[in-house]
Amino acid sequence: MFIAIPVGMNYRTERYPVVTFTLIGINTVVWLATLIAAVVTEGESSRWVHGHLWFVPGACTWYAPVTAMFVHSGILHLAGNMIYLFLFGACVEDLIGRLRFTIFYLVSGLAADLVYIVMLPGHFQSPIPMGGASGAISGCMGMYVLLRAGEQIEFKYFFWFFLIYMKVGEFELPAWVAIAFYFASNLLFAVLGMFGSHDGGVAFGAHVGGFLAGLGLIAAYKWLAKPRGQAAAPASGRIIDPSALLAASRTSAAPVVAPSTETPTIYLHDGKQQIGPFTLTTVQRMLQQGAVQPDASYWSEGMTDWESVVDLSGQPLG
Repeated sequence: MFIAIPVGMNYRTERYPVVTFTLIGINTVVWLATLIAAVVTEGESSRWVHGHLWFVPGACTWYAPVTAMFVHSGILHLAGNMIYLFLFGACVEDLIGRLRFTIFYLVSGLAADLVYIVMLPGHFQSPIPMGGASGAISGCMGMYVLLRAGEQIEFKYFFWFFLIYMKVGEFELPAWVAIAFYFASNLLFAVLGMFGSHDGGVAFGAHVGGFLAGLGLIAAYKWLAKPRGQAAAPASGRIIDPSALLAASRTSAAPVVAPSTETPTIYLHDGKQQIGPFTLTTVQRMLQQGAVQPDASYWSEGMTDWESVVDLSGQPLG
């Protein structure tokens, strides 16, 4: 048997992932509460939980589409989802901001419920319950692949053949490769499930719906946030083009030297990579010389969201 688990990304968040840790905390507390209640009531409470908190298309409460995002069937179900939520959620939260991430997460979870219904054989009359954060987390993966498609995801793998052979190792894959495989496999199983060909207890349709919702939300966000009428970024996709900076420094009358009293606090991001920190003066010089593309974003301590770097061009240098 072969199992691969994502364990890290080559990205360092600049802000504490408050929303991601809050979501992990809520999921964990709900699971512990339902487990304790089931033990105390000798399983009686489980029927109430499945009837009120889990999402059952044919018969569920009005709030079940939301509460179903926070219930899990067991410790392995919970742990697996929380690993993915921590890795992808923390990065996306840092890149698009806490409020926007919260909204996108919940919308992805609701979209997962809808597509789950569409891809079920019985649709709205289906009695099959669905619960777990994986639909919304798939949305996080859809968001991540548009924000950092070319970056690497680190995996740890476990391979064993009965008790004869066992091997543990690590490998890396580009985000777009790993996530594309995840989506394609879930889409395949979801389609097979529509014809009753596959039923492994996994809501593959919800994964597909959540992923597509996250993809669409970030696509719309990037389109709306992109400044109109600005020059396109260079084909290399780099924020800083060393050759452009060198050429600009030779022709510029003013040297590119930041005042020694400034503290570098500004980070730049073009949707693919993050660099910094820089001082305000340095960023403004780069903008003037064309070494920073106008569709890049910046973030500094105390900000809640990444903003357009163009906003820095008119700020005072003092």
